[in-house]
Amino acid sequence: MLYSGKQKKILIIDDEPVFRATLTAFLQQQGHIVYQAENGADGLAAVAVYHPELVMCDLNMPGMDGHQVIQCITQRFHELPVIVVSGVSSLEAVTRALRAGARDYLMKPLRNWQIVADAITEVFASLSDDNEVGELSHHLSRLHRDDLAATQLLQAMAPPKQQKLNHWMASYESNSPLLIPEFLELNGQLLVIVMELSFMGADAAFIGAMIRFLLHGPYRQYQQGESRLLASPGNVLEYLNWNLYESGLQTNINMAVMLFSQDDEQIRFANAGLSSPSWLQRANGMPLGMLRQTDYPTFQRVLNKPCQLSFRTDNGDLLEIELKSNLQFSH
Repeated sequence: MLYSGKQKKILIIDDEPVFRATLTAFLQQQGHIVYQAENGADGLAAVAVYHPELVMCDLNMPGMDGHQVIQCITQRFHELPVIVVSGVSSLEAVTRALRAGARDYLMKPLRNWQIVADAITEVFASLSDDNEVGELSHHLSRLHRDDLAATQLLQAMAPPKQQKLNHWMASYESNSPLLIPEFLELNGQLLVIVMELSFMGADAAFIGAMIRFLLHGPYRQYQQGESRLLASPGNVLEYLNWNLYESGLQTNINMAVMLFSQDDEQIRFANAGLSSPSWLQRANGMPLGMLRQTDYPTFQRVLNKPCQLSFRTDNGDLLEIELKSNLQFSH
């Protein structure tokens, strides 16, 4: 099917000559004017010389990689959209590219070339939207058409089944990729976050990636002594809730945040919608993303070590977590 919109000037930046030629032929068949660059430096020069209306860029290239190219383009030419076309499927690569300013991310190999045409159509249709995060979520949601990409993103989010985090050993088993744990060591304490996603696909993967991305800043600040946000489970939920609401994704997720102490058997926790274990219902707050500002109080209780936690959903999903401090696994 030929592209039904206006003819566009499109720049391809990719170091693979066969793929570059194939993509060029497809775009020309769609009625576009196509320019090519085989590396990042040439790509930036081509942007300045040819003034394209769209850039399609690879990530892994010699010299200046795709992430750097995207940052340079979006900083200098704010209204020039970039679509990443890459074989790199890691969560970190996707997140970096989109945070750098890419408006969509297509996975190689492209088995269905109509995905390219659809992505171009949606990019130009969204240029009138001034909400940057709204644009990000809009284009990421396109990835649900690529089941392979969605599966890879969900798998990439899963932490190792067993982790040694300083004085802690954390292990888990789950029968569903929609119940996702996260473990952060905080100067002898262990922060455990359990997230329940209610839907499959790349939208779910993006929300998980967004949550993880949002935790990076406070975690780094905590390690440097600049912020104590992560020391309060309730504050963590309020911070994530506000950002999820402001993202414009128009979805909500269930989550519990628990802070374990190595020195005693006290656990501090806050809850946003999870119903299991039963003691979480004491702090049964609203799921994240429903309201811009919601209070999530922090509660305390005693849990014997080693801690074994079971999280069940109404859909039958099960996540089992075991936590040991150094006193339990040093022998």
